[in-house]
Amino acid sequence: MAEPPISSAAISAAFPAPPPFYKSFTTSNLARLSSLQDSNPSLTLLDLPPELRNLLPPPPPPSNQQYRLFGETHTTPAPPPTETTTKEPPNPNRLVQTTRQLLLAFLSLTNSLALDPDTWAPKWDEMKALLSEAHGIVNQYRPHQARETLVQMMEEQVERCRVETQGCKDVCERVRKVVADVEHGEGLARSEMKPEEEHRPNIKSEEANLGVGAAEKRVWDIIKQEIGGFD
Repeated sequence: MAEPPISSAAISAAFPAPPPFYKSFTTSNLARLSSLQDSNPSLTLLDLPPELRNLLPPPPPPSNQQYRLFGETHTTPAPPPTETTTKEPPNPNRLVQTTRQLLLAFLSLTNSLALDPDTWAPKWDEMKALLSEAHGIVNQYRPHQARETLVQMMEEQVERCRVETQGCKDVCERVRKVVADVEHGEGLARSEMKPEEEHRPNIKSEEANLGVGAAEKRVWDIIKQEIGGFD
């Protein structure tokens, strides 16, 4: 059955169109497939019409870990261990022992290849088993690694907060010093006024303005000392 041609609009679309066989999943096709399977339980894929072949799920993987491809029998390799199901703590001595056994197995493999190349298969299988065991032991350290990484991150965060807190304390201390110097300057300006001049409004106003100016100058001088000179 020929596939329908793909339009230019589908090619230039932002998202690709769904595969064309999704149209086979209709209520009528599902009912036809169920009827055919009830009438013939040993129905195969090639016995179905083309519009119903996409409704059959793929066969499950072989239970004996063997399959045939192009007339040859192949063995499905076991997946590597990704996580451990045991609750026992990891044993570092066992990891060192497995590593040493792996080195000895490698030397034995090279010796077998040099003296009798036909006997390499058992040594190779032994190396794969040792690697799988070492991989499982290393995976047992994953929770410990996660805890240590979290502890390090929290320690860095605490140290950063301490530095920021100390910086805030230093700034507050400098602000208190500036305020104390300003208050001291204003007190000096008031003390320099003569007692008989306090009852004269014009002179009092002029002296007050001079005191304010002196205080402002004092503030700017203190700011220059704290943060440096500027134009």
